[in-house]
Amino acid sequence: MVVPSGPAMIVRDSTVPFHRQLKTILLEQISRDGLVEGDRLWSEPQISATYGVSRSVVRQTLAELENEGVIERVRGRGTFIAGAKMDHGLTISIEGLYAQAQSLGLELTSDVLQQAVEPAAEPVSTELEVVTGCPVFMLERARGVEGMPWSHTASWIPSARVPGIEEHDFSTGSLYELLRTRYGMRFGRARRSIEAIAAPEEIARYLGVDEGAPLLRIKSVLYDIHGIPIERFIAHHRGDMSRFDVSLGSMAGEDRLAEVYVAPGSSVG
Repeated sequence: MVVPSGPAMIVRDSTVPFHRQLKTILLEQISRDGLVEGDRLWSEPQISATYGVSRSVVRQTLAELENEGVIERVRGRGTFIAGAKMDHGLTISIEGLYAQAQSLGLELTSDVLQQAVEPAAEPVSTELEVVTGCPVFMLERARGVEGMPWSHTASWIPSARVPGIEEHDFSTGSLYELLRTRYGMRFGRARRSIEAIAAPEEIARYLGVDEGAPLLRIKSVLYDIHGIPIERFIAHHRGDMSRFDVSLGSMAGEDRLAEVYVAPGSSVG
C-alpha cells in the first residue's frame, strides 16, 4: 500500500469545500499511482495526515467516491478500488423480466419453489376480483441475473383463465409470454406499489443476503385490455442491486416507473 503523496494540496482560502477538493486530489492520485481494481486505498488516518484535513472530511469524501462506484469499503479489511461499472440495466416492465433480460443479453435464471392450484384467500381474491376460495394458480420463484440472486416473486392467476398451466415447466421461459401465446391474453395496464422493507429470514435466504438487509417490495395487479385482473404478484428485490427510474411527462403525458437491475460493483445513484 502506497502512502498518498503528491504536489496537490488543500487550498484553505478557496470557496470550494474541502471534501470536494480532496475528492479531486484523490482521483488524480489514484490515476498517478496507477491503482487498479482490487488495490487497497490509503487509510483514513494517512489521508487526513497527508492533506491536513479532519477525519470527517475524509469520510465524506470516501462516501462520495463509494457512491460513485470508484471505491468499495469492506468492513474489517479496508478500502479498495472498485471494479469497472457495467452499463446494462434490467427494467421491470409490463413485458416481464425474461423478455427484458433477453433484449439486453443477460442470463435470467428461475428456481421454481412451488407451483400449484390453491383456494384464493384474502387479499388475493379481492385483487383478482374472484370469490374467496375460488381456485387460483400460484407460482413462486427465486430469480437470478448473471448468476447472482436478485428477486423472489410470487404470482396468482385465476385458474379458470389458465387451464393446465400448473403442468408447465417454469424453470425456463416467460410466464407472460405463455399467457399471451397459449392463453391469448392481451395486457392492458398494471397497478403497482413499492416500499422499502427489511428482509424477512426466509426471503433473505433465497436472495443470499442477511436477515434485515434492505429490500424493495413490489405489489402489482396486471389487467387485460378489458380491465379484468389477470395476475397479482408480490416481488422482493435486493436493495443493493436495484433502483427505480422515473420518467415524468406533462400533465397530459404518460408517467413511467421502472425498477432497474444494477450489476454488483456499480453505482445505484
